[in-house]
Amino acid sequence: MEIEQTGGTVREGTRFDISAIDFDLLRREFAKAKNKNLLMRDLEEIIRQKLDRLLFENPRRINYYEHYQRIIEDYNKEQDRATIEKTFMDLMNLANNLDEEEQRYVREGFKSDEELSLYDMLFRENLSKNDIKKIKEVAVDLLCKIKEAIAQYDHWTDKQETKAAVDNLIRDTLWQELPECYDEISISTYRQRIYEYVYTRYKVA
Repeated sequence: MEIEQTGGTVREGTRFDISAIDFDLLRREFAKAKNKNLLMRDLEEIIRQKLDRLLFENPRRINYYEHYQRIIEDYNKEQDRATIEKTFMDLMNLANNLDEEEQRYVREGFKSDEELSLYDMLFRENLSKNDIKKIKEVAVDLLCKIKEAIAQYDHWTDKQETKAAVDNLIRDTLWQELPECYDEISISTYRQRIYEYVYTRYKVA
């Protein structure tokens, strides 16, 4: 089964670009398709690949993956015609939401999704406008410092001292730059969260 993209088609098993999918055309094709299940499975594969990449870039997007899982679990319970049609529409809506999420860094005033990722990890409820502005600045500055640091090391994750240097850089930056509403316990949590992200995302400088 092929799904058309702008400028051509894509086949199952390739890396898909959701932003290039003509969803209006896909919706019309689904309406007249005899085997709706196959078309729905293609859309499911597109979204799963998109989710894999978005989650790797920003682990705070786990809610999108959980939503995807609920849609598929509901579908697997009962695969009648009505369920297939509902699942297809649910997946279409999720795909649109993923498109919007992928561009959120622009709306938040960042230059990259990486900066948004650090911001999301530092964000919490009930922050003032000034605090939000400050943690955005921290996210940008911290990412820059981390990249500069790991660029100096050859395979920084292979040595305990270089891992400690990056970890300490994260700790010191958070202590020095986060708003006062972030206490010692919360800073420790954010430090660990960001370090784990950096370790996974930037194993090779």
